[in-house]
Amino acid sequence: MTANFQFGEYNVLGQGAKPAAYLTLVFSEWDNGWNLTEQECQELVSTFWSGTGPDYVVEATAGSNDCQIEAYYMGEARHAFYSLDEAGHMQVRPPMAYLNLIASSFDNVYFERLDFYVTGMNNAHCNASPSKEDLNTLLNITHMSICMWDVDDGATIPATDEPLMEGDVEDYFTGKLAGTVGPFTELSPPVNPFTITPAPTTDPATGPSATASGDRSETSGSSSTGLLIGIGATTAVLLLVGTGALVVALRRRK
Repeated sequence: MTANFQFGEYNVLGQGAKPAAYLTLVFSEWDNGWNLTEQECQELVSTFWSGTGPDYVVEATAGSNDCQIEAYYMGEARHAFYSLDEAGHMQVRPPMAYLNLIASSFDNVYFERLDFYVTGMNNAHCNASPSKEDLNTLLNITHMSICMWDVDDGATIPATDEPLMEGDVEDYFTGKLAGTVGPFTELSPPVNPFTITPAPTTDPATGPSATASGDRSETSGSSSTGLLIGIGATTAVLLLVGTGALVVALRRRK
């Protein structure tokens, strides 16, 4: 799996050119000789990137050798990824904790690389020891900075939501890209399947009659409070969205 995160102006599906935070996830080169279908690619979106919002668009495309998920965040929804104070100090973060959860939920997905681009910031620096950086490149009237983490080059993919780049905001960001002063906010959508709490179930053997008779034995179904990632995360997660998505999990495990 690779991830690409950018701030800039993009052609958003059905909306034309918009200032947006743009996140791409690519699943590719499956080791068993075949690739995801379009339907299975869409199931990944339904599982890990579901939800709707006025400032949020997501689409999935299955190519000849990969599945690509593209998410666009516009307006104030972008504050999930950046903070800006009154003094003009800007910090930017991709949703790394969530991306690492996605990668670790599969048996055979390797989170290989993160590319991180920010436009509209000067005097930028990267945090978390990237394997490559290209900072403060002048692009006509603004600057762009790039931080890259490539495991094959010895980097460790960041695993937390700490800011990965920070610097001084430029007029291009607050003007052309309509950035605003404000703190980081929660990423929403997507709906995080790892935080969904299943409804409690009651086994007949542990119902009221059993309790009255003094039988206080416990079953795993009677106290379900969360996602059982440790016993097969892919299957557990995909069960949340129905049997159609489970096809992906089963094929991954052949």
